[in-house]
Amino acid sequence: MLKKIFECVQLLQEQTKELPAQQQEILTKSLENLANCLQELSTSRQFESSTNNAAKAIELEKSNRLLERTIAQQASQIKQLQEQLHKELSQYRRDNQALTKAEANLKSLLKNSADIITILESDGRVRYHSPALERVLGYKVETRIGKVHGELIHPDDLLAWQAYFGRLLEHPGMAGPIEYRKRHADGSWVYLEAVANSLLHDSKVRGIILTSREIGTRKQAEIAVRESESHYKILSQITSDFAYSFKILPDGYFACEWVTEAFGRYTNRSPEELAASGWWNLDLVHPDDRAALIEQLENCTYSRTGTNEYRIVNKKSEVRWLQDCWQAVWDKTEGRVVRLWGACQDITDRKQVELEAKADRQLLLDAMESAPLPVNLTDSNGKIQVWNRAAEQFFGWGKAEVIGKSFPAIGEGKQQDFQAALKSLLNSQGQKGLEMSLVKKDGSTIDVWMWASQVRTASGGTAGTIGIFSDVSERKRIEEERQKLAALKNMEEPFWARYVSPPKNRKPEDDR
Repeated sequence: MLKKIFECVQLLQEQTKELPAQQQEILTKSLENLANCLQELSTSRQFESSTNNAAKAIELEKSNRLLERTIAQQASQIKQLQEQLHKELSQYRRDNQALTKAEANLKSLLKNSADIITILESDGRVRYHSPALERVLGYKVETRIGKVHGELIHPDDLLAWQAYFGRLLEHPGMAGPIEYRKRHADGSWVYLEAVANSLLHDSKVRGIILTSREIGTRKQAEIAVRESESHYKILSQITSDFAYSFKILPDGYFACEWVTEAFGRYTNRSPEELAASGWWNLDLVHPDDRAALIEQLENCTYSRTGTNEYRIVNKKSEVRWLQDCWQAVWDKTEGRVVRLWGACQDITDRKQVELEAKADRQLLLDAMESAPLPVNLTDSNGKIQVWNRAAEQFFGWGKAEVIGKSFPAIGEGKQQDFQAALKSLLNSQGQKGLEMSLVKKDGSTIDVWMWASQVRTASGGTAGTIGIFSDVSERKRIEEERQKLAALKNMEEPFWARYVSPPKNRKPEDDR
């Protein structure tokens, strides 16, 4: 029996080698204690006397049973430990596979990323560069490891980088972006925008992670815009008109950034006065135009353009008209319009011509309105624009009934005839008018004499047609009466002679 127990103990000792170190140590000690007890039991049995064999056998049987239970318990624990070990090994394999996959994805991401990922030591030397370094700057990654990051930065940008790096050393965490130029492997300069995260105090990183992006295209566009603004400002300075730039503060105040020199010649005010007082606080805009102009500008949202026409008053109290073409600049970060650019042109002469033309037009409209004959003015589409009082009385339709509509006094089915007659009248040379029959609102017919002429634009185009009408019904009736009298006068004998017969035996000579 003891031999069999010893074999079981040895088997358990062999199996414990598969357990983790801590569990193996605990179980090994237990098995060693068990083996020692068995050894002592075996030794003691050799020296026991034969008289105690029966008692010893009983005691030994109890010990064997206890030992069997102990071994069974240890075997169960070993089995549980083996199952736990199997689960931990399976989880370890899954975690290791996930980690391997994540590392592969990260390597693929870094390899294909357009941004350069760099890890810097606290002394500014490079610990790591992503593969994008070669695509952007032309250097092999291994040639830049251990080099100082700032040694390739443009001398004009180096001080800004050193100050930026100093702040990263003093203040852990994310820092704002910085722009600088770095020398390419071919000797050219590349514009970069970098964002840094200082993790020097993080035990897992202990470095500064720098993400750099090439911004050459954007910088070229910005430079082109600045050059364009400079050229525009220069051109504005040598013209009689002027340009300006205003910064709009959060409280809505318009702060002048610059204005071209022509502003002084035009307004008799210095640019310094404008910068100190603002655009409208200077009482430059005419009082009647100021409120509407400010309201329009304050209500503008997002980037948009606009054109305003308003009056200004210079120091000589002269009123001048301006056409102000402006551009509002929207800032996404602040969520508001932050700047206003504009160019002003003197349109006083044009406005004067417009006002004179407006006065002449009003005079013409007043003349047509008071004319004793019906007047009808249509646009190029044949829609009525002017219908004077005489036309209302003559045809019966009120002004509100016909404005914007076609000429209403044409009989049903005679539209084509009317248009043909009108075309013939307009194309005729020296013809003064045309007689035709028209219809009144009450349905009655009236004979009229129509004079028509084309209305020309300043460029020579056709703006419409003006027609003047005269009632010829009475004249036509009188003319018919005259024709009847003339016909009677030309007859050889009176009309009544046909009804009187001369005597049968009477000769014409008897009447003498």
